[in-house]
Amino acid sequence: MNLWLRAESPVPNDLGLAIPGSLPFFEVLIVVGFILHIIFVNILVAGSVSAVFNEIQGIRKNNAVLDSLAFRLATQVSIVKSIAVVLGIAPLLIISTIYTQFFYPSTILIGKMWMALIPLLIIAFLSLYVYKFTWQRWKHRKGLHVSFGILGSLILLFVPLLFITNVASMLQPDLWEPDRGFFGSLFAYPTIWQRYLHFMAASFTMLGMFIYWWGNRAERREPSPVTAEAKQYGKKLAALFTVMQLVAGPLLLLSMDSRIRQAFMGGSLFHTGLLCVAIVLAIVLCVMLIRLVRQDSRALFVRSVTLLLIVLSLMSWIRHEVRELYLQPYIQETPRTIKS
Repeated sequence: MNLWLRAESPVPNDLGLAIPGSLPFFEVLIVVGFILHIIFVNILVAGSVSAVFNEIQGIRKNNAVLDSLAFRLATQVSIVKSIAVVLGIAPLLIISTIYTQFFYPSTILIGKMWMALIPLLIIAFLSLYVYKFTWQRWKHRKGLHVSFGILGSLILLFVPLLFITNVASMLQPDLWEPDRGFFGSLFAYPTIWQRYLHFMAASFTMLGMFIYWWGNRAERREPSPVTAEAKQYGKKLAALFTVMQLVAGPLLLLSMDSRIRQAFMGGSLFHTGLLCVAIVLAIVLCVMLIRLVRQDSRALFVRSVTLLLIVLSLMSWIRHEVRELYLQPYIQETPRTIKS
């Protein structure tokens, strides 16, 4: 492999500028920054979809409670979207700093669609603003109102594919082709759709926990049919999509390069142990959430949230280890410039 890399590796040499600090520090920071960012991204994406879904259900069933829940979801989306964007800056800057020679070529390969990211987000956010602030004004024009929610939601469902494709491309320089572009890349890299499924399952799990927390908190102040519906909807959503994670995770692992699979399936004690702990805790979390569906318990919810954050942290750490394993042979051949 090393001889092939010397002769054929498409990875450019690193910039002459040294990484401006300790590499281990940046590696910790990118994991922590990603965790903070992804929590709000999960709520944003799943929340916009759930708002539209509940409003449509409210229209179909002529149910004012579902319509009110949809409005509450749209309100939460309008709050978390700014936080998600701000918290995404740090991981994006760090990944472009410590993986420069991988991240920039993969970005260039999908350049046109990557440049469309900002306009797409502007359209999505403006659509969701219209969706939220015309709720009462367009209460008798539900078709028009829902169309803005659908537009914003569809864009937010599409945007993660840009990031996932970029990351999947970055990890496999041997599959780079200059003329492929974004849409060709969607089916050229073997992990893209599995990553997307894993991301979406995590998004609805996180939203479920968030909505249950909101409903529980609001109910203590002023009980209402909406808060009761929020609690039921939230905990069922969290339980269902946590179970789905147990399917999405193995599918993602099996789609990875054989060298990576081997490391996590017995080839490396550290990586195998890390994955096993995450799987066991995810199964325990499923059991706890199923119990929460059957009975309301503040103590059980607090334990579930704590365990969810631990599992999220482990999965983010595993994500970083996967990135390092994929890029290790290329980094050996084209080393990063590090301060001595």
